[in-house]
Amino acid sequence: MKFLYNFKGEIIIMKKYVVVTGGASGIGQYIAQQYTKKEYQVIVIDREKNNEENLISYICDLCDEEMTIATFEKIPRIDLAINCAGVSCIRDKLIQFSAKEISTQWAQNFLPSFNALKQEIKIMKSNGGGKIINIASVSGSIGMKNFIAYSAAKASIINMTKVAAIEHAEDKIFINSISPATIDTPMIRKKYNGGLKDYSNTYYTGHCGTVEDVYSVVLMLEQNNFMTGNDIILDGGMLNLHQI
Repeated sequence: MKFLYNFKGEIIIMKKYVVVTGGASGIGQYIAQQYTKKEYQVIVIDREKNNEENLISYICDLCDEEMTIATFEKIPRIDLAINCAGVSCIRDKLIQFSAKEISTQWAQNFLPSFNALKQEIKIMKSNGGGKIINIASVSGSIGMKNFIAYSAAKASIINMTKVAAIEHAEDKIFINSISPATIDTPMIRKKYNGGLKDYSNTYYTGHCGTVEDVYSVVLMLEQNNFMTGNDIILDGGMLNLHQI
């Protein structure tokens, strides 16, 4: 929390500004909810409105660069940004995709983070720095059958994070990514008619992750001042299983 003083010498409390893209559902929605319980001004940007109390919700298609710029022009400052926006991609074999199809699928998951990241950096530079966390995926680090479109986009986000961290370290902007494996969200449960599949043979933990697990890593990255350009794997040990 930051403090200013008025002409009478009285303390004025300045809330920190937190932006959550893709904050109307799933991981982003949970993260936004948690920050509304703290001394933060929470701003959600999504294609759908977040009707939670104590936050500002902007409707924006983050794939659209001009719409993204116009939306971020409404935001006076950003201390922390968590980029969760993305969609579920078509799963199919690589040879089944046309160049147009792969480009479209890739763009739907990469451009929201790219367009938002650019605007967040510009605002943070004018306010003395900040922290940005991009939500990627473990599929961006390993080969997974029928995941070419999604994996390509998430791998792009991971490497974009590293490049941005290098380019803006001197601006005091720390940029990291989190790469979760399966996380229990409404989107995942919809695939299994409201339930979850048995993940006991998929993850060493014996189960998939939760939105609380992702949020705990977000908190760590917010508090840490010696990490930038890192991708944190949150996979229940799946990469170890993959190497066996």
